[in-house]
Amino acid sequence: MAWQAAVHETQADNVMTSAILDDLVETGGYEPCETETFETHLSHVLLAGDRAIKLKKPVKLAFVDFSTLEKRRSACLAELEANRKMGSSLYLDVLPVTQAAGGKHVLDGGGETVDWVVVMKRFDSAKRFDSLAEAGALDPALAWRTADRIVDMHAGLEPVTTAGHAADYRKVIRDLRQTEADGAARDGLSIGEPSPFDLLDTELAHVDPLIEQRRRAGKVRRTHGDLHLRNLCLYEGEVTPFDCLEFDERLATTDVLYDLAFLLMDLLQAGLPEAANRVMNRYWDGAQEDEAALALLPFFMALRASVRMAVAVEGGALAEADRYRRLALTLLKRRKPVFVAIGGLSGTGKSTVAAALAPDLPGAAGARLLRSDVLRKRGQGTPEAGCADRRAYAPEQRAKVSRQLAGHAEEALTAGCSVLADATFQEAAAREALESVSAAPLQAFWLETSLATRLERVSNRRGDASDADEAVARRQEEPGQLEPEWCRIDAGRPVDRIAADIARRLGGTADT
Repeated sequence: MAWQAAVHETQADNVMTSAILDDLVETGGYEPCETETFETHLSHVLLAGDRAIKLKKPVKLAFVDFSTLEKRRSACLAELEANRKMGSSLYLDVLPVTQAAGGKHVLDGGGETVDWVVVMKRFDSAKRFDSLAEAGALDPALAWRTADRIVDMHAGLEPVTTAGHAADYRKVIRDLRQTEADGAARDGLSIGEPSPFDLLDTELAHVDPLIEQRRRAGKVRRTHGDLHLRNLCLYEGEVTPFDCLEFDERLATTDVLYDLAFLLMDLLQAGLPEAANRVMNRYWDGAQEDEAALALLPFFMALRASVRMAVAVEGGALAEADRYRRLALTLLKRRKPVFVAIGGLSGTGKSTVAAALAPDLPGAAGARLLRSDVLRKRGQGTPEAGCADRRAYAPEQRAKVSRQLAGHAEEALTAGCSVLADATFQEAAAREALESVSAAPLQAFWLETSLATRLERVSNRRGDASDADEAVARRQEEPGQLEPEWCRIDAGRPVDRIAADIARRLGGTADT
């Protein structure tokens, strides 16, 4: 596989590349300025002024060949085109490196073309998502914006039906197994046990029909392919993907959820399960994904973790490899999903409490959050933060949304993902609809607090899917006697205490 082969570089290639870098550092590419350089597996990068200049290494690997001038030119053009298709605003041009009569190398000058570079806009490295994650700056709003950006990116890609077969993922597993073994044998390393590869094979056999069904339905696209924290940044305030996998169309042409899975896995590895859960739920709502597709996340995320594991073994980084191995095994460990309903009048904090609970419930990226407010607006074609038509709150429409919520819950639970149902559940019919779900027993909690607290919370809402205002909150009345399965919870406390209280009552199904 990609990382199996040794790098082949001639001495002449190295000398030429070094000379080009020295000259570009001296000139700043365009004009003298303060510069920085670093290198990746495949490129040298020069940061100069407001530009980043990428020079391909003259390498030949099992998975990529940059060994000739024409091949590097083609690779630069492919990188420019692929990233622009992902909507990245960072990519500006592909320019020749020319050698002047005096021997100096310049960008797009006179003389012989000796190499090619990709020219990009430079961005603040502190705005790269791995830096933001480390700084604790990946807040809920940014997680949602990131999911929205990925939804838009995937929606703009053309479906491909000739790739993304289950057999393609099977080959990835086979190649990873060999890569890990070769790397360990070369360096005399002892590989951690147990290995996730047998479990991946078993899980693939389980989801094989779903993978093929989604391929036929157009869910396979030529995706970003390398969508992790280091390949996302904030540029001019916008979530911006970059550095997509441009050198192998086959590896990048996958189910869109395999693309998303890299980011979800990376967020878990970074210790950010809350962000992973928010990205997952926002993506599912925005892309209107089938709940049944949640069954793919354990496999896709574990496969992404196993890729990182094999690369780490190949590089001799056993501690890093072991972290990814343990994550892959955790993702592949089946946990029984739970079905939780959070009800209460407007302003009791249902959605906030549900969001706090969701990351720790069984599911590859936590629980699926199902909000009646979101389903209602989806049915009307209304943006989540927009106002639904008043007719959407007519009794027959409320009953319809209750049935839809129950249907979504059944499907998600059957897929092995926990569900948190979030609605007022004032009407007995809405609560009865939950009872129709058979995939998991219902555990229901009714939040209650004072009118003053509810009014304060409602007045502080910004950009929320709920249409309830203070007037609505004043009109609402408690439903009186609740069914025995509903547990009343004091919602006048801080959210973390409410969530911890509910987690304890769930009997250890949450990790809170």
